[in-house]
Amino acid sequence: MRYFAHNEITSLNEITKHTHASISILGIVPKSNQNIPVSQLLVDKNPKSLIAEAFRSIRSNLQFISNEPGAKVIALTSTISGEGKTFVAINLAGIIAFSGKKVIILDLDMRKPKIHLGFNADNSVGMSTLLIGKDNINAAIKHSGLENLDFITAGPIPPNPSELIISEKMEEIVTHLKALYDIVIIDNPPVGLVSDGIAMIQKADYPIYIFRADYSKRNFIQNVDRLFNEAKIKKLSVILNGVDIERKSYGYNYGYGYGYGYGYGYGYYDDGAKSSKRKKSIFNK
Repeated sequence: MRYFAHNEITSLNEITKHTHASISILGIVPKSNQNIPVSQLLVDKNPKSLIAEAFRSIRSNLQFISNEPGAKVIALTSTISGEGKTFVAINLAGIIAFSGKKVIILDLDMRKPKIHLGFNADNSVGMSTLLIGKDNINAAIKHSGLENLDFITAGPIPPNPSELIISEKMEEIVTHLKALYDIVIIDNPPVGLVSDGIAMIQKADYPIYIFRADYSKRNFIQNVDRLFNEAKIKKLSVILNGVDIERKSYGYNYGYGYGYGYGYGYGYYDDGAKSSKRKKSIFNK
């Protein structure tokens, strides 16, 4: 009965099996035995850990989506809260910053912001105040404890986040930041709940969709098809988060020869459970 009632994604093979689009698979993020209460930057705590190696693999795979020179925009989304897109955004930013690239994270999940919690920062000035013209970019940019990694929090929750995200001001901010940074990473709202994040996903150089193993439902994969076919997001790629690598059945043989390190714990987003010469990649060291 448990076998027939099981409706959660457990492997990358299930994603490719149930999707009707040619979706790229960037990699997996392993599950941790530790409980991580909120999105945190972990790749700097132990650079040789399993979690850091997983994000290095994802960083390397990005070059196969686009390897053109110049500043790039990475936009992440998911179906619902709790799948770990903020955790992936923060640690992907950290591992790219390790390679010497200047990176900034923008929190566009203005209904339920998390970036300021992950960095333990003040949220009184952020994207919402920038988009209404109340503050300037220099006042909103905050520096993390990791070299080359900055971030802008979501700011006070506005009554109209959808309108702010699709405004011309948003494009101006991204264009300005691309002149200052090599990589702009955008943490978008879950597209399964609201449509706020679709605009930035469409414009991103690297649009990424996050699923969480043993949490995301199989019917969530339909959202990937919808973005690929209806929204015409042809570069869309997938990361499977929270994978139990000890199970050895998550597909594509993305395994490692050791079992230690940091990872994504199930204590995060508790309320979500309720509701010729090869070109040198910008991600390589």
